Amino acid sequence: MSKNIRYLAVLLLTLLSGNALAVENEDYYNRLFCKEMGGQAEYVLPDRSRVDCLTGTHAFEADWAQGLKVYESIGQALYYSAETGKQPGILLLIKKKNSDKYIRKVRRVIETFNLPIKLVIRDVRSVN
Repeated sequence: MSKNIRYLAVLLLTLLSGNALAVENEDYYNRLFCKEMGGQAEYVLPDRSRVDCLTGTHAFEADWAQGLKVYESIGQALYYSAETGKQPGILLLIKKKNSDKYIRKVRRVIETFNLPIKLVIRDVRSVN
């Protein structure tokens, strides 16, 4: 195999693995969202817990829209709101087909208890 082909193969593998890592990296998508919202990513509270995205109006918790993490996001968003004086927000990231059932559950809790949580949904399956 010539050196040029080897370099091309290494370059392609590097680019492909970088995209694969982005799909799995919650922080990457949170930072994109936070920049779009004009907020500060990973805002550190006095107790050293971190608000995923603090904007002028909201304290957002970012999580994947799957599994038990969606339930934790509700409590974290409310806690961050209490600590910052901002409105609570949740950013749910979709990376799998079955995310709808988890999003529905979060919406149900927010609506049933009339929680002032801003829910933002982002499908990251096609984001590079």
